[in-house]
Amino acid sequence: MPARRAGGKQPDAVPGCQFAEVRVQDEAGAVPLPPRLPRGDDEDAHRPKPTLAVVVATRNRPALLAGLLTALRAAVPDDTEIVVVDSASTTAETVDLCRRERVRVERLEQPGTSLARNHGVGCTTAEVIAFTDDDCLPAVGWGAALLRPFADPSVGLVTGRVVADREVSAPVSVLDVAAPSDLLRGRVLGHGANAAVRRGAFGAVGGFDVRLGPGAPGRASEDKDLFERLLAGGWHGRYEPAALVQHVQWRRPATALGLSFWYGFGQVRAGGRLRDAAWREGVRAALRDLRAGYLTGAVAGLLRAAGALAGRPGRP
Repeated sequence: MPARRAGGKQPDAVPGCQFAEVRVQDEAGAVPLPPRLPRGDDEDAHRPKPTLAVVVATRNRPALLAGLLTALRAAVPDDTEIVVVDSASTTAETVDLCRRERVRVERLEQPGTSLARNHGVGCTTAEVIAFTDDDCLPAVGWGAALLRPFADPSVGLVTGRVVADREVSAPVSVLDVAAPSDLLRGRVLGHGANAAVRRGAFGAVGGFDVRLGPGAPGRASEDKDLFERLLAGGWHGRYEPAALVQHVQWRRPATALGLSFWYGFGQVRAGGRLRDAAWREGVRAALRDLRAGYLTGAVAGLLRAAGALAGRPGRP
């Protein structure tokens, strides 16, 4: 079979250049595709970044974490990066669970929720990073609802609605407000169980303060501290109730009440005003709940006031 030039046309002569002949073995057949480049050069380098990442800090709660991972499958877009940070668990159950579920897990030997979340953010590439807790169950469409407000480039923070999975006397981490709103300094609706930040905003304020939150001396309020610093830095914030998670109420009533003390303590240690933590969110809230006949709420308010006083500046 005689050889022919690819395309059937002789190229014009160029001085000093020679053109190699391309021989076609089967004139009726299609020209094969060129060889693939090495993996990672033609596949990974040009793949668009995911729009959303989810970071979960956890310690010694694999059973609760399993429920969260199941819920996340229907709650976020398919290209979402999910990173679980094992915050110095005392067993290998968390790492084993994540490997079975094919979820990325990072192990830290030093406990601390803020430390773990900061590390998790550093393991992601998405423009928006969402945070939830291992005892939460995000609803279908949760990720998309968190992402929508970020279409405005001035938005650096979005928080969402948190409801209890069942009725208990002392609910923990519940925020059931139906109307969307702007977030204002000193009046932020939301907490770390259901929030998202823009990567640039998070980096600009230095992330979570590792001195605050569970596993750190401040014990709590690491989320409120971050939110206030984002707003103080000029970023806009939105509360979006369509971004819904259920918070599993697994704690015993006495344990749940005890958290109120540490919320007040952490709020003041995070730079919150003592008057707000001790009076407005402590004593005044306790009096309101007492008048309504909600004794558990009244006790929680008094414990919060006590925690605020214990955490005031000048105390160890």
